[in-house]
Amino acid sequence: MRITGLVISSPDVAAAQSAWRRLGTIDRDVQVEEGDAGLAALVLGVDDIAATEALLQRRGLTGDTAGLDVGGLTWRLAPSTGGEPADLTLDHVVVRTSDPERAAADYGARLGMDLRLDRRLEEHGFRGLFFRCGDAVVEVVAPTKGVDGPDVFGGLAWRTSDLAATRERLITEGVEVSEVRVGRKPGTHVATVRDPTLGTPTLLISALP
Repeated sequence: MRITGLVISSPDVAAAQSAWRRLGTIDRDVQVEEGDAGLAALVLGVDDIAATEALLQRRGLTGDTAGLDVGGLTWRLAPSTGGEPADLTLDHVVVRTSDPERAAADYGARLGMDLRLDRRLEEHGFRGLFFRCGDAVVEVVAPTKGVDGPDVFGGLAWRTSDLAATRERLITEGVEVSEVRVGRKPGTHVATVRDPTLGTPTLLISALP
């Protein structure tokens, strides 16, 4: 099981599609649907859709291949594909939750993702649970002080082997990208893509040279 696609909702489908084309060739299919701006769903590539759907339903998730409810967020199932090498690959997806124990059960016990790290960062005011999903990580973030509300997608981070070159390419194509800075993850540097028509907060990340 790995993340193989994104579903972006946008009031301007053509503008969102253009923004994703400017971002560059990626090894994930991006589908844009009309609606309020945001990341609407993630797609999981699996070897056997029918068997996976039945298993997840037995584990307590509601919905079907077209949309499984995971803590109020939509995840879809699709045939797993190999994908060609690309400039950008998905590094991690951020999910914000008010119920980390339920999220741990949903992503770990029900979806079957591997919980690699459960870390409380009191100085930053949140708890982070990190689940491996294929080549990417699902980072579930929960405030350490009680905050009620549904789960939401917090954004995406794309990994590149050459952050400076990727940033220069995007700027040349008219995309606003922040200056490179040290990443929160040790040994990385990052830059923020400032294009609201992408429909979701977007980060570029690379290992320090």
